[in-house]
Amino acid sequence: MGRRTRRTRWDWLKDSLATRQESPRWVMSQLHSLTQAAKNDLISPELLPRFQDATGLADFVWRVYYHRRPTGRVQPVPDLLAKAQGYVVFMHGWDGSHAIWEDLPAEVCQANPHLVCLAPDVNGFGGSPFIEAEMPPLELCGPHGDMQAVELWLDLLRLHRPGGQRQAFTFVGHSMSGAALFHKTIRGWEENRYSLLALAPAMLHKDSVMQAFYRALGIGIGAGWQYAILDRFKDHLATRAMELLAADASRAVKKEHDRIFRQTAKGTIAQTFFALGLAEEIPPSRPRDNVYVMLAHRDRLVGLGPTLDLLEEMGMGSQNIQVVMGDHYFFSISRGSRRLHAFNRAELLRHILRLHDERRA
Repeated sequence: MGRRTRRTRWDWLKDSLATRQESPRWVMSQLHSLTQAAKNDLISPELLPRFQDATGLADFVWRVYYHRRPTGRVQPVPDLLAKAQGYVVFMHGWDGSHAIWEDLPAEVCQANPHLVCLAPDVNGFGGSPFIEAEMPPLELCGPHGDMQAVELWLDLLRLHRPGGQRQAFTFVGHSMSGAALFHKTIRGWEENRYSLLALAPAMLHKDSVMQAFYRALGIGIGAGWQYAILDRFKDHLATRAMELLAADASRAVKKEHDRIFRQTAKGTIAQTFFALGLAEEIPPSRPRDNVYVMLAHRDRLVGLGPTLDLLEEMGMGSQNIQVVMGDHYFFSISRGSRRLHAFNRAELLRHILRLHDERRA
């Protein structure tokens, strides 16, 4: 009986669910799944059950973006990831998927061909459902559980290696995942270079009005599920939620949110709303020199004043914060929001590249 070929760090790249050409020339992307990698023996089979036990997730799906010619010639994909200057991790908010970022990860790879971008489906949505989808544990549905799952995934893929890793990490989180960034683990990352870019972070600790709103949404969906009236209620709620969440976002973002809302287990949606409304876990105190926050002046899901008060209380100053004109999806451009949101998208791209350069230096 022949011996099994020894696994390498980049084996998971060998079997993607789908590969596509992105709109910027030479930028490609691949879709991957943890269960697929484990099934095909591309990661150690005992790692998947450990991940599932810790996160409560049945699977974890992500898209990886890379430039095929960072040095002017086509290179093997494992070499591109191994030799990258850094990794940018895009984390979407509640009721979303990696698709809400549209072309932004590809644009990052186009602007700096030596960066690799990864955009996972997080926290029970998209291709990463909870095992107990109808009633997942509350502690796994909020920002802390979101960040924990992403960090475990990076460790499992061996993208993060403690001890002075050469590549710099930039974490970009929106809404729920923007709040999740403030729960990022420090232990094990002391010698690694990373930065956090939080977009409209749903940190409601100083906002009792929004806390009550999210809790009411969670309770309402839960009651609809319990009394079998959810179908009608969910249709009404989906329409109203889209008005608040993605009012000035592109049509593609609105369609993706509606698709995810309708396919996601109602218990997952209810628990995630309720976890955000509880706002029990106050982000731990830590240095903020590698953190930057972008807020929008007309955000109806994340209150501007209470969020600024909380950030001040957390020790952040004007040098860490930018308030832009727009709504909750201030970086997604629709016909009606082009005047404001096009500038914000360019600013977001600039900040991603700037934070990477600062950490790398």
